[in-house]
Amino acid sequence: MKKFIFTFFICLLVSKFTFSQTVGEKYIWEFRDGTIIHGSFVKSESGNLFIIDDKGEEIYIPRVMIAQRHIATEENYKNGEYWFPNLHDTRYFFSPSAFGLEKGEGYYNNAYYMMWQFQYGITDNISLGGGATLWGFPATVNLKYSDNISDKLNYSFGYFYVGDLFEVTGNQRSLLSMPYALITKGSKEKNISLGLSYNFAKPFNDDFNYESGFRSQRLVLNVGAISRLARRFSFVFEGWFMNPENLFFMGGPGIRYFSKVKRITARNGAGAKTVDFQIFIMSSGDGNVALPMVGRSWRF
Repeated sequence: MKKFIFTFFICLLVSKFTFSQTVGEKYIWEFRDGTIIHGSFVKSESGNLFIIDDKGEEIYIPRVMIAQRHIATEENYKNGEYWFPNLHDTRYFFSPSAFGLEKGEGYYNNAYYMMWQFQYGITDNISLGGGATLWGFPATVNLKYSDNISDKLNYSFGYFYVGDLFEVTGNQRSLLSMPYALITKGSKEKNISLGLSYNFAKPFNDDFNYESGFRSQRLVLNVGAISRLARRFSFVFEGWFMNPENLFFMGGPGIRYFSKVKRITARNGAGAKTVDFQIFIMSSGDGNVALPMVGRSWRF
C-alpha cells in the first residue's frame, strides 16, 4: 500500500510538469543554483525535460534541478535576458503600494542598518508589519489589506503608526497614528499610487491647532510611483504632504537596484534583494533639507 501511494505521488508530480507545459511554447526555467535557461518545450521523458534553446540545439534538463518555470513573453525576456518581475512591488521606499503580499510571503529592510522593519503576509490579502531603531525612535506598526479591482487597478486600506517604542508614560508624543486608503493604477513594473490618511496623533509641533473634531491639519496625502528602467533598475518616487494650511513635504526621488540571490524559496525562485538610494527631502515654510538615504531589502 505504501509503495502504491509513493508511486502515485511521483506520477502526480511528473504529470504536473508534463501536462502543464505546451509543446513549442517558450519558457524560462530557473534552476536551484540560480541559473536561468530559456527555450521551447519539446517533451518530458524519463525524469528530464527536453527543450530547444536559443541556438536551435536540443538539450535536456533533469526535472529535479528546476525550481520555477515562467512563460516567456516580450515583457520578461529581452535581448537574451530574463527580466524577473518587480521584486518589491508592495512598497516604494517607505510608503506602501496597493499590491499585497501573499500568505507566508514577506520581507525585511533597513535604512543605514539603523532602522529595521519587516512585513509579513498573514493571508493573501492581509499583511502585518513593524520596526524600530535600536534606541526605539522611530518605531512603526502597520496593518494592510489589499485587493484588486481590475488587472491595472488595485486598492488598499490599513493603519499606520509611528512613535517611540520605549516611552510608555505619554510624555513622548506619537508622530503618526492614522488609518489610510490607497489606490494604485498600473502594472507592478510601472504604476502610480495615491493615498489619503487622517492623523489622530498629536505631533511634536505645538503650533498645530489640534482641537477636537475634524481639522485639515490632520490630513496626509501620499503619492508614490515606480517605473522599470532596466533589468536591474527602477526609478522610484514617494512623497508625503502634511498640514495643507502650512504645507510640509517629506520624500523624494531615487533608484532601486534589483538582485536575485542563489537561494531557492517556494515563492521567489532564487531569492530576491534590493538596494535603494533616495534623495530624501523635507520641505516647509521654514526651509528645505535634502539628505541621501540608503537602504536594503530582503524578500522571503
